[in-house]
Amino acid sequence: MEKFAELSLDLAQKCVKCGLCKSVCPTYSYREEEGAFARGRLALAQMVVEGELPLTKEVARQWDECAMCRRCEWICPNDVQYKEVLVHARDLQRQSLGQGMVKWAGLKSLEVLQSKAGRSLVKLVGKVAELLPAQEIKTPFPTGAVKFMPKPNAKAFGLRGKVFKADREKGRLLFFTGCMIDAFYGKTGESVIKLMNKAGYTVVVPQDIKCCGAPHYYSGNLPAFEKLKEHNLKEMAKYDYDAIVVACPTCGGALKEDYRIDKEVYDFTQVIFKNPLKFKGEGERITFHVPCHSYTAMKINEKVFYDVLSSVENTELKKAQKDKSCCGFAGLFSITNPKMSDEIQKEKVQDLKETQAQLVLTTCPGCVLNLKDGVKKHKTGQDVMHLADYLAQRLIDD
Repeated sequence: MEKFAELSLDLAQKCVKCGLCKSVCPTYSYREEEGAFARGRLALAQMVVEGELPLTKEVARQWDECAMCRRCEWICPNDVQYKEVLVHARDLQRQSLGQGMVKWAGLKSLEVLQSKAGRSLVKLVGKVAELLPAQEIKTPFPTGAVKFMPKPNAKAFGLRGKVFKADREKGRLLFFTGCMIDAFYGKTGESVIKLMNKAGYTVVVPQDIKCCGAPHYYSGNLPAFEKLKEHNLKEMAKYDYDAIVVACPTCGGALKEDYRIDKEVYDFTQVIFKNPLKFKGEGERITFHVPCHSYTAMKINEKVFYDVLSSVENTELKKAQKDKSCCGFAGLFSITNPKMSDEIQKEKVQDLKETQAQLVLTTCPGCVLNLKDGVKKHKTGQDVMHLADYLAQRLIDD
């Protein structure tokens, strides 16, 4: 309790109650109550720590309904570190009220996924799933959520422990693949390597990195996060590299903010931005969804993405009105808060539909999953791709 008060009460008091966070919070428009956006959630944390309010299930509900997109931090004029306050509030919640079966199972599955047995099982399920014609499988969850989930990859974890050399090496990048690329979107991992090699960088993929731990940290399970972090730091220390590259901004944010690594952490688009490549499209209209954690956790200027997209010849780029709004995924949030997640997703998909783009691009595997799910449910007729896959397919070899 003392640790919680020391770490977060001080941060919570930086909030001047201006309410600007209300204008960008994806959950407020659904609930329209004080506890449904950052100002109210911070106030609840402060009241609990000061002993003015008991930590009840109702308080925990309002904390649990936060998507942790961190758009409130992005717009906050007083630099309130909302993430740190809520993480420690949820840690207190975990210790006092427990974590809940669904959240516990979801976080545990990420740990099991990266075990030796888990990796073998994913490959086996992937081989069986190859027999199914659909790319996504309609999957019900015990919370009432129903999502079109990607099939496991029969070649899951196939990049692990390999070095992919560039012809003219400028440097060496350690590729922190992340759970979703490892298990579901292996092709995206290959695309990142292809692009980095073309940009002049040798890519090193560690043999035994596990989940980055961001889902555990955001959920307030600090012991599990520290264990994963310790393992990953030891594994990464075995390799020689100049910087880290990611294709998932949530992983990238954890590495930058919470691992405190002495190496730079780049999104793959930042590498291309600094080392321009040539791309040629097929006359398609494209639009881009800016993942929340790319600009809130990794602090990437959206100009990086749009400059890279604008460099693709023979395409029409149409910027969505709400290109930086949350897609509603937020990992476990979409499973534990299905109705709220679906409303946020619906608004996002409608905004993307209005661009009349054939292709929706983004740089987050989680957003790819949720947007694919959304365009199927709302029948927009659009395709969704990770930007790495799109660029790798349109790369001009010269």
